Amino acid sequence: MECWADCYDGRTSRKRKRLLRLTDEQHITLVSDGGETRYRIQDLVVSRRLGRTSRRIEMPDGVVCEVFDNDAVDWLLATSGSPVPGRLVDRLESSLRYVVVACVLTGLFLWGAIGYGIPQMARHVANLVPVAASTALGDDVLEVLDRTFFDASRLDEAEKDSARALFARMIPGLPPGYRFDLVFRSGQAVGANAFALPTGTIVVTDELIRAIEDPHELESILAHEIGHVIGRHSLRQLIQGSTIALVMMAVTGDISAVAAMSGALPVMLTETYYSREFEREADQYAYDYLSARGISGKHFVRILDRIAGSGATVGFLSTHPSVDERVQTFSR
Repeated sequence: MECWADCYDGRTSRKRKRLLRLTDEQHITLVSDGGETRYRIQDLVVSRRLGRTSRRIEMPDGVVCEVFDNDAVDWLLATSGSPVPGRLVDRLESSLRYVVVACVLTGLFLWGAIGYGIPQMARHVANLVPVAASTALGDDVLEVLDRTFFDASRLDEAEKDSARALFARMIPGLPPGYRFDLVFRSGQAVGANAFALPTGTIVVTDELIRAIEDPHELESILAHEIGHVIGRHSLRQLIQGSTIALVMMAVTGDISAVAAMSGALPVMLTETYYSREFEREADQYAYDYLSARGISGKHFVRILDRIAGSGATVGFLSTHPSVDERVQTFSR
Protein backbone atom coordinates (compact mmCIF):
# COMPACT_ATOMS: atom_id res chain seq x y z
CA MET A 1 0.00 0.00 0.00
CA GLU A 2 1.24 3.47 -0.90
CA CYS A 3 -0.23 6.95 -0.50
CA TRP A 4 0.98 10.51 -0.83
CA ALA A 5 1.13 12.88 2.12
CA ASP A 6 1.97 16.51 2.89
CA CYS A 7 4.80 16.29 5.41
CA TYR A 8 6.54 18.72 7.75
CA ASP A 9 9.94 17.96 9.26
CA GLY A 10 9.18 19.55 12.63
CA ARG A 11 11.89 22.19 12.21
CA THR A 12 10.45 24.46 9.52
CA SER A 13 6.96 25.31 8.26
CA ARG A 14 7.77 24.19 4.74
CA LYS A 15 5.45 21.54 3.36
CA ARG A 16 6.88 18.69 1.30
CA LYS A 17 5.08 16.01 -0.71
CA ARG A 18 6.24 12.58 0.47
CA LEU A 19 5.34 8.96 -0.24
CA LEU A 20 4.18 6.69 2.59
CA ARG A 21 4.65 3.00 1.92
CA LEU A 22 3.61 -0.02 3.96
CA THR A 23 6.80 -2.03 4.39
CA ASP A 24 5.27 -4.94 6.29
CA GLU A 25 2.47 -5.49 8.77
CA GLN A 26 4.32 -3.63 11.51
CA HIS A 27 6.25 -0.89 9.67
CA ILE A 28 5.80 1.96 7.20
CA THR A 29 8.46 3.79 5.25
CA LEU A 30 8.56 7.53 4.52
CA VAL A 31 10.25 8.08 1.16
CA SER A 32 11.98 11.47 0.74
CA ASP A 33 14.61 13.01 -1.51
CA GLY A 34 17.28 12.18 1.05
CA GLY A 35 16.35 8.55 1.40
CA GLU A 36 13.90 6.43 3.34
CA THR A 37 12.93 6.43 7.01
CA ARG A 38 11.28 3.42 8.59
CA TYR A 39 8.80 3.66 11.49
CA ARG A 40 6.96 1.15 13.62
CA ILE A 41 3.22 1.60 13.12
CA GLN A 42 2.67 1.20 16.89
CA ASP A 43 4.84 4.30 17.46
CA LEU A 44 2.67 6.52 15.25
CA VAL A 45 -0.02 8.87 16.57
CA VAL A 46 -2.92 8.89 14.11
CA SER A 47 -5.83 11.34 14.37
CA ARG A 48 -9.41 10.15 14.34
CA ARG A 49 -11.33 9.94 11.09
CA LEU A 50 -13.75 12.84 10.66
CA GLY A 51 -15.69 12.86 7.42
CA ARG A 52 -13.45 13.71 4.46
CA THR A 53 -10.96 15.83 6.36
CA SER A 54 -7.28 14.91 6.22
CA ARG A 55 -5.71 12.61 8.81
CA ARG A 56 -2.72 13.69 10.84
CA ILE A 57 0.07 11.16 11.42
CA GLU A 58 2.76 12.11 13.94
CA MET A 59 6.09 10.26 13.73
CA PRO A 60 8.27 9.66 16.83
CA ASP A 61 11.07 11.89 15.40
CA GLY A 62 8.79 14.96 15.11
CA VAL A 63 7.80 14.57 11.45
CA VAL A 64 4.08 15.25 10.86
CA CYS A 65 2.22 14.09 7.75
CA GLU A 66 -1.27 14.96 6.51
CA VAL A 67 -2.93 12.20 4.51
CA PHE A 68 -6.13 12.79 2.54
CA ASP A 69 -6.67 9.12 1.70
CA ASN A 70 -8.66 8.08 4.78
CA ASP A 71 -9.31 4.58 3.50
CA ALA A 72 -5.58 3.99 3.04
CA VAL A 73 -4.86 5.09 6.61
CA ASP A 74 -7.63 2.84 7.96
CA TRP A 75 -6.31 -0.08 5.91
CA LEU A 76 -2.80 0.55 7.23
CA LEU A 77 -4.00 0.51 10.82
CA ALA A 78 -6.21 -2.52 10.31
CA THR A 79 -3.37 -4.45 8.64
CA SER A 80 -1.08 -3.81 11.59
CA GLY A 81 -3.79 -4.87 14.05
CA SER A 82 -4.04 -1.35 15.52
CA PRO A 83 -7.48 0.06 16.40
CA VAL A 84 -9.00 2.39 13.81
CA PRO A 85 -10.14 5.54 15.68
CA GLY A 86 -13.33 7.22 14.50
CA ARG A 87 -14.48 4.47 12.11
CA LEU A 88 -17.86 4.04 13.85
CA VAL A 89 -18.42 7.80 13.99
CA ASP A 90 -17.54 8.09 10.31
CA ARG A 91 -20.00 5.35 9.40
CA LEU A 92 -22.75 7.05 11.36
CA GLU A 93 -21.99 10.44 9.80
CA SER A 94 -21.98 8.90 6.32
CA SER A 95 -25.47 7.43 6.74
CA LEU A 96 -28.37 9.76 5.99
CA ARG A 97 -30.63 7.59 8.11
CA TYR A 98 -28.46 7.98 11.20
CA VAL A 99 -28.01 11.71 10.57
CA VAL A 100 -31.79 12.19 10.44
CA VAL A 101 -32.27 10.10 13.58
CA ALA A 102 -29.57 12.10 15.37
CA CYS A 103 -31.19 15.40 14.37
CA VAL A 104 -34.62 14.23 15.56
CA LEU A 105 -33.23 12.97 18.88
CA THR A 106 -31.29 16.21 19.39
CA GLY A 107 -34.44 18.23 18.66
CA LEU A 108 -36.49 16.16 21.11
CA PHE A 109 -33.78 16.53 23.75
CA LEU A 110 -33.66 20.32 23.34
CA TRP A 111 -37.48 20.55 23.36
CA GLY A 112 -37.73 18.51 26.55
CA ALA A 113 -34.81 20.26 28.23
CA ILE A 114 -35.87 23.81 27.40
CA GLY A 115 -39.60 23.25 27.85
CA TYR A 116 -39.59 21.10 30.97
CA GLY A 117 -36.26 20.01 32.40
CA ILE A 118 -34.49 23.36 32.67
CA PRO A 119 -37.48 25.29 34.16
CA GLN A 120 -37.93 22.63 36.84
CA MET A 121 -34.22 22.60 37.56
CA ALA A 122 -34.19 26.41 37.78
CA ARG A 123 -37.06 26.35 40.29
CA HIS A 124 -35.25 23.94 42.61
CA VAL A 125 -31.87 25.67 42.28
CA ALA A 126 -33.37 29.12 42.91
CA ASN A 127 -35.08 27.88 46.07
CA LEU A 128 -31.74 26.58 47.34
CA VAL A 129 -30.01 29.93 46.84
CA PRO A 130 -30.15 32.10 49.99
CA VAL A 131 -32.07 35.34 49.54
CA ALA A 132 -29.02 37.31 50.70
CA ALA A 133 -26.98 35.88 47.80
CA SER A 134 -29.14 37.73 45.27
CA THR A 135 -28.73 41.12 46.99
CA ALA A 136 -25.67 42.24 45.03
CA LEU A 137 -27.23 41.12 41.76
CA GLY A 138 -30.36 43.14 42.46
CA ASP A 139 -28.32 46.25 43.18
CA ASP A 140 -26.43 45.81 39.91
CA VAL A 141 -29.70 45.47 37.99
CA LEU A 142 -31.04 48.75 39.40
CA GLU A 143 -27.76 50.42 38.44
CA VAL A 144 -28.13 49.22 34.85
CA LEU A 145 -31.76 50.35 34.74
CA ASP A 146 -30.85 53.81 35.99
CA ARG A 147 -28.12 54.16 33.35
CA THR A 148 -30.19 52.93 30.41
CA PHE A 149 -33.91 53.47 31.01
CA PHE A 150 -34.75 55.66 33.98
CA ASP A 151 -34.37 59.24 35.15
CA ALA A 152 -34.97 60.65 38.61
CA SER A 153 -38.60 60.66 39.69
CA ARG A 154 -40.55 63.89 39.29
CA LEU A 155 -43.39 62.91 41.62
CA ASP A 156 -44.02 65.16 44.60
CA GLU A 157 -43.33 63.75 48.05
CA ALA A 158 -47.02 63.46 48.91
CA GLU A 159 -47.59 61.05 46.01
CA LYS A 160 -44.55 59.00 46.99
CA ASP A 161 -45.51 58.91 50.67
CA SER A 162 -49.02 57.71 49.83
CA ALA A 163 -47.68 54.85 47.70
CA ARG A 164 -45.04 53.93 50.32
CA ALA A 165 -47.69 53.81 53.06
CA LEU A 166 -49.78 51.43 50.96
CA PHE A 167 -46.75 49.25 50.26
CA ALA A 168 -45.77 49.22 53.95
CA ARG A 169 -49.17 47.77 54.84
CA MET A 170 -48.55 44.89 52.41
CA ILE A 171 -45.17 43.81 53.82
CA PRO A 172 -46.15 42.18 57.16
CA GLY A 173 -46.42 38.43 56.73
CA LEU A 174 -44.10 38.28 53.72
CA PRO A 175 -41.13 35.84 53.81
CA PRO A 176 -38.09 37.15 55.72
CA GLY A 177 -34.72 37.97 54.18
CA TYR A 178 -35.90 40.29 51.42
CA ARG A 179 -35.26 44.05 51.48
CA PHE A 180 -38.76 45.07 50.47
CA ASP A 181 -38.68 48.66 49.33
CA LEU A 182 -40.58 50.86 46.89
CA VAL A 183 -38.58 53.22 44.69
CA PHE A 184 -39.72 55.65 42.01
CA ARG A 185 -38.24 56.55 38.65
CA SER A 186 -39.29 58.54 35.61
CA GLY A 187 -39.94 55.90 32.96
CA GLN A 188 -39.44 58.03 29.85
CA ALA A 189 -39.43 55.59 26.91
CA VAL A 190 -40.64 52.60 28.95
CA GLY A 191 -43.70 54.50 30.10
CA ALA A 192 -46.00 53.06 32.77
CA ASN A 193 -44.02 50.21 34.23
CA ALA A 194 -43.22 48.24 37.36
CA PHE A 195 -40.19 46.02 37.87
CA ALA A 196 -39.40 43.66 40.75
CA LEU A 197 -35.75 43.14 41.67
CA PRO A 198 -34.49 39.91 43.27
CA THR A 199 -33.82 41.77 46.52
CA GLY A 200 -37.48 42.69 47.04
CA THR A 201 -37.13 46.25 45.77
CA ILE A 202 -39.95 47.23 43.43
CA VAL A 203 -39.39 50.01 40.92
CA VAL A 204 -42.48 51.96 39.91
CA THR A 205 -42.47 54.66 37.24
CA ASP A 206 -44.05 58.07 37.55
CA GLU A 207 -46.19 57.28 34.52
CA LEU A 208 -47.71 54.28 36.28
CA ILE A 209 -48.48 56.24 39.43
CA ARG A 210 -50.23 58.93 37.36
CA ALA A 211 -52.33 56.27 35.62
CA ILE A 212 -53.71 55.03 38.96
CA GLU A 213 -57.27 56.16 39.76
CA ASP A 214 -57.89 54.00 42.83
CA PRO A 215 -55.46 52.86 45.59
CA HIS A 216 -56.59 49.25 45.06
CA GLU A 217 -55.30 49.44 41.49
CA LEU A 218 -51.80 50.22 42.75
CA GLU A 219 -52.18 47.56 45.45
CA SER A 220 -53.03 44.92 42.85
CA ILE A 221 -49.99 45.83 40.75
CA LEU A 222 -47.69 45.76 43.78
CA ALA A 223 -49.14 42.37 44.77
CA HIS A 224 -48.32 41.09 41.28
CA GLU A 225 -44.71 42.32 41.59
CA ILE A 226 -44.39 40.82 45.08
CA GLY A 227 -45.49 37.55 43.49
CA HIS A 228 -42.48 37.80 41.18
CA VAL A 229 -40.17 38.38 44.16
CA ILE A 230 -41.49 35.52 46.29
CA GLY A 231 -41.53 33.21 43.27
CA ARG A 232 -37.81 33.98 42.73
CA HIS A 233 -38.67 34.68 39.10
CA SER A 234 -35.69 36.93 38.37
CA LEU A 235 -33.25 34.31 39.63
CA ARG A 236 -35.11 31.47 37.93
CA GLN A 237 -35.14 33.39 34.65
CA LEU A 238 -31.42 34.02 34.96
CA ILE A 239 -30.69 30.36 35.72
CA GLN A 240 -32.87 29.24 32.81
CA GLY A 241 -31.27 31.64 30.35
CA SER A 242 -27.73 30.74 31.42
CA THR A 243 -28.43 27.01 31.33
CA ILE A 244 -30.03 27.20 27.89
CA ALA A 245 -26.96 29.09 26.65
CA LEU A 246 -24.71 26.36 28.03
CA VAL A 247 -26.84 23.63 26.47
CA MET A 248 -26.71 25.35 23.08
CA MET A 249 -22.96 25.76 23.51
CA ALA A 250 -22.66 22.02 24.12
CA VAL A 251 -24.77 21.22 21.06
CA THR A 252 -23.11 23.69 18.68
CA GLY A 253 -19.61 23.64 20.16
CA ASP A 254 -19.49 27.45 20.40
CA ILE A 255 -17.84 28.46 23.69
CA SER A 256 -17.29 32.11 22.80
CA ALA A 257 -20.59 33.16 24.38
CA VAL A 258 -19.75 31.83 27.84
CA ALA A 259 -17.18 34.48 28.73
CA ALA A 260 -19.44 37.26 27.48
CA MET A 261 -22.42 35.84 29.36
CA SER A 262 -20.56 35.66 32.68
CA GLY A 263 -20.05 39.42 32.74
CA ALA A 264 -23.51 40.39 31.56
CA LEU A 265 -25.85 38.80 34.10
CA PRO A 266 -27.37 42.08 35.37
CA VAL A 267 -27.99 43.22 31.81
CA MET A 268 -29.66 39.90 30.99
CA LEU A 269 -32.20 40.51 33.74
CA THR A 270 -33.11 43.94 32.39
CA GLU A 271 -33.56 42.70 28.83
CA THR A 272 -35.46 39.44 29.46
CA TYR A 273 -39.20 39.46 30.00
CA TYR A 274 -40.77 37.02 32.39
CA SER A 275 -42.12 33.85 30.84
CA ARG A 276 -45.79 33.05 30.53
CA GLU A 277 -45.56 30.68 33.50
CA PHE A 278 -43.93 33.31 35.72
CA GLU A 279 -46.61 35.85 34.83
CA ARG A 280 -49.34 33.36 35.64
CA GLU A 281 -47.74 32.60 39.00
CA ALA A 282 -47.50 36.32 39.81
CA ASP A 283 -51.10 36.86 38.67
CA GLN A 284 -52.26 34.00 40.89
CA TYR A 285 -50.42 35.45 43.87
CA ALA A 286 -52.03 38.84 43.26
CA TYR A 287 -55.49 37.27 42.87
CA ASP A 288 -55.11 35.28 46.10
CA TYR A 289 -53.85 38.37 47.92
CA LEU A 290 -56.80 40.49 46.78
CA SER A 291 -59.35 37.74 47.45
CA ALA A 292 -58.04 37.18 50.99
CA ARG A 293 -58.65 40.87 51.73
CA GLY A 294 -62.02 41.11 50.06
CA ILE A 295 -60.68 43.33 47.27
CA SER A 296 -62.19 42.81 43.85
CA GLY A 297 -59.85 41.65 41.09
CA LYS A 298 -61.59 44.14 38.83
CA HIS A 299 -59.22 46.82 40.13
CA PHE A 300 -56.36 44.99 38.44
CA VAL A 301 -58.49 44.56 35.31
CA ARG A 302 -59.22 48.29 35.15
CA ILE A 303 -55.58 49.36 35.35
CA LEU A 304 -54.65 46.75 32.74
CA ASP A 305 -57.34 48.05 30.39
CA ARG A 306 -56.39 51.66 31.01
CA ILE A 307 -52.71 51.17 30.28
CA ALA A 308 -53.39 48.86 27.34
CA GLY A 309 -55.78 51.45 25.91
CA SER A 310 -53.16 54.17 26.21
CA GLY A 311 -50.77 52.22 23.98
CA ALA A 312 -48.05 52.23 26.64
CA THR A 313 -45.62 49.33 26.96
CA VAL A 314 -45.61 48.06 30.50
CA GLY A 315 -43.70 45.21 32.05
CA PHE A 316 -46.72 43.29 33.25
CA LEU A 317 -48.54 43.83 29.94
CA SER A 318 -45.71 43.22 27.47
CA THR A 319 -45.48 39.50 28.14
CA HIS A 320 -47.69 36.45 27.91
CA PRO A 321 -50.35 35.56 28.91
CA SER A 322 -52.52 37.94 26.92
CA VAL A 323 -54.44 40.77 28.55
CA ASP A 324 -57.73 38.99 27.76
CA GLU A 325 -56.60 35.85 29.57
CA ARG A 326 -55.49 37.84 32.59
CA VAL A 327 -58.77 39.76 32.64
CA GLN A 328 -60.58 36.40 32.87
CA THR A 329 -58.35 35.37 35.78
CA PHE A 330 -59.19 38.46 37.82
CA SER A 331 -62.87 38.53 36.86
CA ARG A 332 -63.66 35.20 38.53
